[in-house]
Amino acid sequence: MVYLSIDTTETDEESVHYPTEFLNSIQVAGLPSHKLCTKVGMPVMVMRSLTPPSVINGTRCIIIKTTKIAVIVKIASGPYSGEIHYIPRISLQPADSSLPFSFVRRRFPLQTCMAMTINKAQGKTIKFIGLHLETPVFAHGMLYVALSRTGNRNANWILAPESKSRNVVYPEALH
Repeated sequence: MVYLSIDTTETDEESVHYPTEFLNSIQVAGLPSHKLCTKVGMPVMVMRSLTPPSVINGTRCIIIKTTKIAVIVKIASGPYSGEIHYIPRISLQPADSSLPFSFVRRRFPLQTCMAMTINKAQGKTIKFIGLHLETPVFAHGMLYVALSRTGNRNANWILAPESKSRNVVYPEALH
């Protein structure tokens, strides 16, 4: 199912100058795009905290049903794994925008989650991981965080051009 956001300016005066089509085309960091394509069985990530502690920013879910008013998901991992939740449309605003006006995007706070950064994976338990290390990790402990998500070294697949990667360690941090 394809969902489109409802984009509006905060004031009526601004809506005269910025038509809906223009608002729909805006791409701002931290704000999902106008269009969301979903399919049952698709992995998604929740982009805002909805019902703490179970459905929070970064929660990985699997879509089990799509309706006009909600996306029904099952939490994929962690202490709330298997729980079913209804994700409604919510009003989202860009946190830091260089736009000369304020606008609101009403949309499901979901994004496709076929892959995630090491930082987003921190604290999660994942069955299998694939690491693409064409460039080595750049911060202390990031490689450890990535490799320790599964709890089983046989569940880690690593693509590294030189068959090795540096684990950045700062000796002064150990004392």
